[in-house]
Amino acid sequence: MPERTIPVCFTREQAKALEEYARAKGMLNLSQAVEDILKRFEE
Repeated sequence: MPERTIPVCFTREQAKALEEYARAKGMLNLSQAVEDILKRFEE
């Protein structure tokens, strides 16, 4: 996984949606959800 250096900000609603996504996919935290979503755009 490449090291990312750009900070990302989310609204509370967006963060909650990412947390729900992470939980549904069995991920441990929001960062993993963001990486998973970014990976889909790179394909």
